[in-house]
Amino acid sequence: MFRPRLHALLLAGGLAVPSVPALAQAADVPLPSPTEIEKSGAVIGEVTFKRSNIFDPSVPEENRKLFRAANHLHRTTREHVIEDLLLFRPGDPYSVQKVEESERLLRATHYFYDPEIHVVRVAEGKVDLQIVTRDVWTLKGGAGVSRSGGTNSTHFKLEDTNLLGTGQTLEVERSSDVDRTTSKLHYRDPNVGHSRVLFDIGYSSNSDGDLKSFQVERPFFSFDSRWAAGLTAVSDDRVDSLYRLGHIFEGFRHKQDRFTLYGGLLRGGLREPGGVIDKDARAHRFSVGFTYERNQFATDPDRRPPAVLPPDRTLAYPWIAFDSVGNDYLKTRNFDQLGRAEDLSLGRRFHGRLGFSSTAFGADRDEGIFDSTASWGCRPAAHPAQTILLSGTASGRYGSGGGRNLQAGLRARYYIRNFGDQLFLASLEADATHRLDPENQLLLGGDSGLRGYPLRYQDGDHRVLFSLEQRVFTNWYPFRLFHVGGAIFFDAGRVWSNDPSKSAQIQGLLKDIGFGLRLGSSRSSLGSIVHLDIAFPLDGDRSIKRVQYLVTSSTGF
Repeated sequence: MFRPRLHALLLAGGLAVPSVPALAQAADVPLPSPTEIEKSGAVIGEVTFKRSNIFDPSVPEENRKLFRAANHLHRTTREHVIEDLLLFRPGDPYSVQKVEESERLLRATHYFYDPEIHVVRVAEGKVDLQIVTRDVWTLKGGAGVSRSGGTNSTHFKLEDTNLLGTGQTLEVERSSDVDRTTSKLHYRDPNVGHSRVLFDIGYSSNSDGDLKSFQVERPFFSFDSRWAAGLTAVSDDRVDSLYRLGHIFEGFRHKQDRFTLYGGLLRGGLREPGGVIDKDARAHRFSVGFTYERNQFATDPDRRPPAVLPPDRTLAYPWIAFDSVGNDYLKTRNFDQLGRAEDLSLGRRFHGRLGFSSTAFGADRDEGIFDSTASWGCRPAAHPAQTILLSGTASGRYGSGGGRNLQAGLRARYYIRNFGDQLFLASLEADATHRLDPENQLLLGGDSGLRGYPLRYQDGDHRVLFSLEQRVFTNWYPFRLFHVGGAIFFDAGRVWSNDPSKSAQIQGLLKDIGFGLRLGSSRSSLGSIVHLDIAFPLDGDRSIKRVQYLVTSSTGF
């Protein structure tokens, strides 16, 4: 493995590297550390690729007829697709930051299992690298059933997120959940013509309307990307349902059209002492754009109409945005995933956007519009078994009538390794709202962290949720297809409101306890974890079943 191997060699002695010509590798001499290679001024020499299929026939447990058939049916990711994701080329100065970020970009595709970049040779001022990847199965099809909060969902899907090894996505889906029945067609190419340009188009025909989406964007794809630009258009016709005590009590038709055009530049902020981008470096990005959003509301014959139908709303506003992105990442395993490498962002991150909607641009009102997010994480040097992750959000509008659709939230998560490599998690979430748009609700229930209760059970203006979870990771690897783990959990939460119509339905603090099994696929492109949970509500009215069975799939533990 790239980093552990080199770090171990560094601890074993490493090499003092005074200059590029002195860099050489003999058979009995350990490789220099990555930092030493970078400081020497070495350039990248040969870059080779070692691509593996889903199963390795040289491993007896994987040399089975079914697994060999899967390899035969799967098209291994093409070399140029991998090459396009790398942030370096032969002849470039060797950079630890670019190698590590390239690994993260490879992992973020989800169609590789733990990709790695190895230094294989250092000589004559050049460093040779090998890109090691193993594909996972990306073609998914068939039917599925899940249950959460006392409600079943079904789906039939045919999807390939690495179509014929090209990195493109094609999805055909038929699904049914508590909100609607959907027929969906979706295509995505994250790198059109090797240009770093994303193209995404989708169409959904729903039981309550339809959804059309289009996106073309050249994002800030790396830490030091110099520019970005994009266009997004969405047209969504649907029925919005409002919930109370886990049941729909009223709803209305909602048609939304949204268009956004933006451009952004990187402006300074990178600290490069001695030409090296270190973990304390920051990227400062400035963006400008224009957004048009029209919301139209009407009664729906299949829903009880609200007492007051939401008024139509049109916003049209230019905006400016600032993003400050940190470069401090931690590679770990068995944290929020099972048996997979994970990248924790510990650097400080901030996003802020400010716009002004005006009738001069086609809006029906004059309002200031803002949204912001911030996050920070740390792993104390004195207590490496502990990790703290914090984040916050705020958004809303402000005009002559005061603030509207104001929302703010805080998230705090504390992790500590215990019982060897097991993990204990304590999390706290708090949200507050003011004068929400009528189609929005702040809900708490089985689908939002309170696992022992029906989904969308409580509705209010303020929400708090506290959870404790002991995670267990095992070495059990049945059929070499999925890793097995488990969890014991306790949840406590409540919502409250100054609105009498909501307060009458709120039942105070709700608590639950439960346990469950976790199955993490090592051969699937989603890297999703199947949750099989049994939860016991400790409060609530008698209509709540005393045992809740949950079968869900999530990207996290």
